[in-house]
Amino acid sequence: MAKAKVTFKTVRIADDDWTIQADYPGSEQRVITGLTSKADADDWMNGNRKVAWLRSQGYAK
Repeated sequence: MAKAKVTFKTVRIADDDWTIQADYPGSEQRVITGLTSKADADDWMNGNRKVAWLRSQGYAK
């Protein structure tokens, strides 16, 4: 059986306020805040911060 995955969606609140919405089946949606630009959000999604967040939430080893 395939393991469920966390899905991420980048959302712009204002020009200098971006968030990432994280959805995991069977859990409440979580929002990552404090991102200042699309480039910052992209960096979070493609870098070590995403893996660190997944580990902190218990979704990765």
